[in-house]
Amino acid sequence: MRIDFDKLTKGVLVFSFLLVAFSFFYYYVIFLPQKEEARLQQQRQEQLAKEEQEQQALDQRLFENREAEQALNACLADAESDQDNWWYEECKGQGKLTSRCISLYEMTFDEYAEQNNIPADPLSEQLEALFDFYEERDECSCRLPLDNADRINKRLQDDKDECFKKYPQK
Repeated sequence: MRIDFDKLTKGVLVFSFLLVAFSFFYYYVIFLPQKEEARLQQQRQEQLAKEEQEQQALDQRLFENREAEQALNACLADAESDQDNWWYEECKGQGKLTSRCISLYEMTFDEYAEQNNIPADPLSEQLEALFDFYEERDECSCRLPLDNADRINKRLQDDKDECFKKYPQK
């Protein structure tokens, strides 16, 4: 058996060329695009994770701001309520309130509803009676001497200032 080295060399060269060509083809047409797609997919996932974290941080800040605002509003409402109580006590102490005003101020809405025969149903009657109750109570006040009024108003302002220090808003 005789080996033709010329044909063998040409065959090896053609095979080597095809092997190199296939390697280039595989690397540039199959491997690199898959690698690039994987990199892009990872970037998209990282971006989504980052956006999700930012959204969660924003949601947390909004939640905290709402809580702080609610706490501030509750504190301010308490300060206003305290002022109403101090004013009432001053008026009562000076004998400037009628017995109806004193009894109204010291009763609950349920007692008011019972006393005025307000039915539990329909709800609209209950709401109307509730508004009437608070309107009637608000009309029970008096004019206080300036020193007393100034002291009560100063106390209200101090309480409000304390609320703003305690629950600062951003």
